[in-house]
Order: sequence, then structure tokens, then C-alpha cells
Amino acid sequence: MGTCRCEVLNGLSGDVAREYVRTHLEHLRTDGMGRTVHRCPDSDIEWYEEREPGGYGENVLVLRRAR
Repeated sequence: MGTCRCEVLNGLSGDVAREYVRTHLEHLRTDGMGRTVHRCPDSDIEWYEEREPGGYGENVLVLRRAR
């Protein structure tokens, strides 16, 4: 992806989300709800990686910006 877009995006899904995690975000931790938390190295914005059965399918990655 190259440039940081964390301050303008609220969510990503599918291959775009997977690529953003791989090329831009850093793994931070797993929270108490079983979600993986990533952090942007440029803006310190945190992102939740979610997989919602029934909502997006089994293998679709969903990223939501933390509030």
C-alpha cells in the first residue's frame, strides 16, 4: 500500500485488509475478545482484526479502526 491512510479509513475487508496488515500495520496483541490488535507505526492508530462467522464468511479478514 505504501502510504499511511489510517487517519482517513474506518474499515477494510478482504484482500485489501490482508495487504494493509502485511505491508503497513504492526501486530500489537490479542485482546480479551479474541481479536488481533494491530498498530500503525506512523499514526499510532490501533486496528482490530475480526472474523465474523455468518457476516463476512470464514476466511474474510475485516479490519476496523479502534475508537
